[in-house]
Amino acid sequence: MKMTLAQRRARLGVRHHLAARATTVEQAVDGVVALHATDPASVYLSAWSRVRAVSVADVEDALYSRRTLLRLLGMRRTMFVTDVATAGLVQAACSYDIAARQRRLLEKHLGTQGHPENVPRPGEWLDEVMASVEKALRARGSATAQQLADDEPRLRQQLLMAKGKPYESIGNVTSRVLFQLAAEGHIVRGRPRGSWQSTQYHWSPLTDWLAGSAAGTERGELGAVGDSSRSGLGVAGELGRGELGAIGDSVRSGLGAVGEPGRAVPGAVGDSGRSGPGAAGEPGRSGGGVVGKPDPSGVGVVGTPGRSDPSPSDWPGLPEDEARAALARRWLHAFGPAPVADLRWWTGWTAGQTKKALTAVAPAEVDLDGETAIALPGDLAPVAAPAPWVALLPALDPTAMGWQSRDWYVGPHRAALFDRSGNIGPTVWSDGRIVGAWAQRPSGEVAVRLLEDIGTEKTAAVDAEAARLSEWLGEARVVPKFRTPAEKELAG
Repeated sequence: MKMTLAQRRARLGVRHHLAARATTVEQAVDGVVALHATDPASVYLSAWSRVRAVSVADVEDALYSRRTLLRLLGMRRTMFVTDVATAGLVQAACSYDIAARQRRLLEKHLGTQGHPENVPRPGEWLDEVMASVEKALRARGSATAQQLADDEPRLRQQLLMAKGKPYESIGNVTSRVLFQLAAEGHIVRGRPRGSWQSTQYHWSPLTDWLAGSAAGTERGELGAVGDSSRSGLGVAGELGRGELGAIGDSVRSGLGAVGEPGRAVPGAVGDSGRSGPGAAGEPGRSGGGVVGKPDPSGVGVVGTPGRSDPSPSDWPGLPEDEARAALARRWLHAFGPAPVADLRWWTGWTAGQTKKALTAVAPAEVDLDGETAIALPGDLAPVAAPAPWVALLPALDPTAMGWQSRDWYVGPHRAALFDRSGNIGPTVWSDGRIVGAWAQRPSGEVAVRLLEDIGTEKTAAVDAEAARLSEWLGEARVVPKFRTPAEKELAG
């Protein structure tokens, strides 16, 4: 079956809630599977681009009060915000593998690059420290990294990174240990310590956080993932290097290649379904049972009104292989049809993991102007072309970062819009493609530069969106963490 470029762009506009805005933050997140959260401001600005009359308080309410959304490390070792059920998929499908690789690396550094001395038996040391930190966190209920270091002084163990090089550095392992606990599914980032743009979070035990979530009751009336009508909400970082690597300044120098074989990951606290340590990615680690069952339509996880999210004791709720298949369905509904390479890139999976997930999905083959691509087998009907639309999307927006093959929506503008590491800056969109860039100036004005002629009417619509965003930001000033040529020039 052939799929035209116009149809791909129509799907993007409709399903990503850019042609017609969503009514809630959760609905907007569901449309793109997850919001990119390496830069905290991107979460709020991505919601602003998709939700009618949304406020910072609305996003914070979903994240921290009702807790229908969760922040976690996931695909490509990158921070995301997604709903609780999809977070379970991400944990099983992606995060456990990341945790295994990063733990092996941390143990290596503790044993060979400790400062002033190496740590003897680093694996045992790390087990003890992680258990102690988690115990301290449970006693407090919620804590900052500084408070946890006060409770467990071994968090101040130092590492000497890149010895003898110009960028040699000495730093505490605090962020590395907390990163590990989070990646293994023990703790979660809660409210930030400052404004909504802060990267310093209060931490909470994951099971306690989920137990306090309103997701189970809120979602009962909203519908589940796999509902091809998409009428309900459905399922769906901190310091970091965007698409490049792990979180924390100490991770920036000499941490080794992603994909390094990892050691066993201890089971999550309260997860009675995993009887002790097991290798990340091990099919036999069953968790607490599968949430839903494969949808014959191929859209996702079958659900009915009243579908429950994974319970705290069952987190993440299903084994890795099933989670990967479910996550692949979610991505294909939001971003398909697309080449297999795009799915593999977005998830960060190996070729073998991708192949196994797609065997379970059994996607349909689609011709994208001579390029072979895949789509959900029950999702081949044309999407009605929406009315003309424009949108201002933030740096690292999930739409812009949803595919590895980007020429069909980036066009000839790549050099102006991306930094050298592949992170995209703030962009202006029209009818499913990028037509310009934007930036906020020190005065608060949102300045726009169109990179091609889109006509008088659409230009006026872009200017109106820029004015609306300037008003919405008010006194806040947003500077992307990963700056791009067009954004830096526009910001002045």
